[in-house]
Amino acid sequence: MGTAFRVFWAALKDYYDEMFRLVGANLLWVLSIPLVITLPPATAGMFYLTNQVAHHKSVELGMFFEGFKKYFLKSWLLTLLNAAALLIFYTNFTFYGARVAGQWGSILQGLFVGLAVMWCLIQLYVFPMLLEQEEPRLLLALRNAALMAFASPIATLVLGVLLVATALLSFALALPFAVALMAVVCLAANEAVLTLLVEFGIRKPPEEVAQE
Repeated sequence: MGTAFRVFWAALKDYYDEMFRLVGANLLWVLSIPLVITLPPATAGMFYLTNQVAHHKSVELGMFFEGFKKYFLKSWLLTLLNAAALLIFYTNFTFYGARVAGQWGSILQGLFVGLAVMWCLIQLYVFPMLLEQEEPRLLLALRNAALMAFASPIATLVLGVLLVATALLSFALALPFAVALMAVVCLAANEAVLTLLVEFGIRKPPEEVAQE
């Protein structure tokens, strides 16, 4: 649980340190929403930019557009994969709710709700993992993200709750949604992956890497 709070605090601190550029990137991400087709690559651009921040590298707003172009196709492939997965969960939820009566129907529906939540939590790690891999393969990133989530379920769940609470507060206040929400979410996801990779002994802390 402590890991999740450290990650969330690190994301807020990084946002404050790079606020000027991240506000601009977040506004660009918000502007991408009505166009639909630009939303997945804009999200990829945000992950790419905040990954550089999490690595304590010098960043420019142009990195948002760099990530947008570089991961345009992969971002859409991941979006379609997520849409298909959620459709499967929803179809099974409604099917068993209508066909299986009583307690067993409720149990099966609860199972698919749990699987859908688990799938969404895994998505926090997919793009950050893709950016950390030597081979940027989407299915490999999805597998590694799932392994990371299962290896640290409490931290993943607590971080998910913190980010949902942040999103709800941002929607309620409107302004944080426009200038901060997606930047903080992507920062937290990148920070989480880097932190867990260090805890698992897979990589050095970003501070040490930056000094090399």
